[in-house]
Amino acid sequence: MPVLDTQVLFALNPKDPKHASALEVLETHQGLIVTDTAVLEFELVLKGRGRKVSEIRESLLALSEFLNSRGVKEQKTIDIDLLALSSDLQLNNKLSYFDSLLAASALSLDSVIVGDDEAFDLVQNLNRIGLRKSKS
Repeated sequence: MPVLDTQVLFALNPKDPKHASALEVLETHQGLIVTDTAVLEFELVLKGRGRKVSEIRESLLALSEFLNSRGVKEQKTIDIDLLALSSDLQLNNKLSYFDSLLAASALSLDSVIVGDDEAFDLVQNLNRIGLRKSKS
């Protein structure tokens, strides 16, 4: 059950350069998971970009509907153990806060994450499925 990096969620926007690659991942991989950590980062990035609460709500509902229509399941992963593991990953792998949360979520499930962030390659026992390179 590979976990989607937040990058994939943003790539579902047709204007994103990796949109075709994100759609291909959804079509070719079974059992994909979106974690609460990815959705939280998605929401906070939108907020940081100055989106109104109503716009964020609509984006979240559209994301949920789209992922559900593609068979992507939501998974709650945040608990004390996950936050402690995330802290370890930050300390030992120099991951950002959200990269460490996403890596910890993936490790708690099946140790596979989907995305192009090479920082995940530094995490022992975490496997990464990259997105296909966009054609220019």
